[in-house]
Amino acid sequence: MHELSVARAVISEVTDSARAHGVDAVEQVTVRVGRLSGIVADALTFGFELSRPDTICAEAELVVEIDPVIVWCPDGQHEVELHDMVFACPEHGCATPDVRSGDDLLIKGYRPAAGVRAGA
Repeated sequence: MHELSVARAVISEVTDSARAHGVDAVEQVTVRVGRLSGIVADALTFGFELSRPDTICAEAELVVEIDPVIVWCPDGQHEVELHDMVFACPEHGCATPDVRSGDDLLIKGYRPAAGVRAGA
């Protein structure tokens, strides 16, 4: 389950940022996961739950937003959202190998726990 290592990396990045901003505890972390990223949202959430004890995210909730697959249609010269994994424009039928979004993992942000600041 590579989601466990991804969850640990998310916690590490959030920890570094939170500490740099004087935050001692985080109550929510939001990530955006593309449908093509290979990340299974439930497995990522499970990995986060396993990895968060004894970290700045010990009480944090993980919010996972799923990004759709957006590709470029060369015939219509526009972006189109794919609802299945057939890389063809549903309007023009042409191949759409130019992926514009949906293949990434992004930490959107975190919310510090109320009233918890470093040195307080």
